[in-house]
Amino acid sequence: MASDDLYTALLRPAVIQILRAAGFGYTRPAVIDCLTDLAARYLILLAASTAQNALTLHNTPVPTIQDVRLAMSQAGALTPQMSTVEENLRDDVEVEGVMVPFEDLRGVEGFVNWAQGPVNKEIRRVAGFGDDANVEEIAAGLDDQEDYLTAMKKKHSRTGEESRFQGTILGKETEVQSVVITGGPSASLAEWTQSWLSASKKNSTADDEITSPATSGISSAPSTPPEYQ
Repeated sequence: MASDDLYTALLRPAVIQILRAAGFGYTRPAVIDCLTDLAARYLILLAASTAQNALTLHNTPVPTIQDVRLAMSQAGALTPQMSTVEENLRDDVEVEGVMVPFEDLRGVEGFVNWAQGPVNKEIRRVAGFGDDANVEEIAAGLDDQEDYLTAMKKKHSRTGEESRFQGTILGKETEVQSVVITGGPSASLAEWTQSWLSASKKNSTADDEITSPATSGISSAPSTPPEYQ
């Protein structure tokens, strides 16, 4: 399975759950595939814009929350929202006794209220995060509630995630272990490779010395006969 097909297969259940939470009971597979493709394209757009903002603003591949916010503004997810130029034209404001530059947060606050509001209550329930969930704990990965994907993996795995999904995109990464060569000259594959390369280099040097022409008395003789010198 190609990586694109795998990611589409992982995104498709999430789209189905969102449609279910929005009140849709059934639809055609072509509609689900179309919505999944649109969701994937939108996520790729946000990710690419966030990475570009990180490189442009602070020359690093690691994005910050400001880079994500700017990418969402560029995609039209945060409205109404002033541009950076418009914000710079405003006077500084006082926050907790400290003067800070003016920052338009209407779009961010509207997005947070929409995500945590009653409109998405059913989506949060399907995702495993009810009204009693702590947003800060969810962001830090400390919340004990499980999303639908984790619950589904446990349901379809009798022995647990550790044994069935380890080393895959759905599970934990496999620990790198050294390969031991039984009866070989070295203890690990890396040491055997290094010794093999060293031996090959020595053999190549010895072959070059054998095949090089030897210097004879004829080759060292002067090219011009003595009588014409």
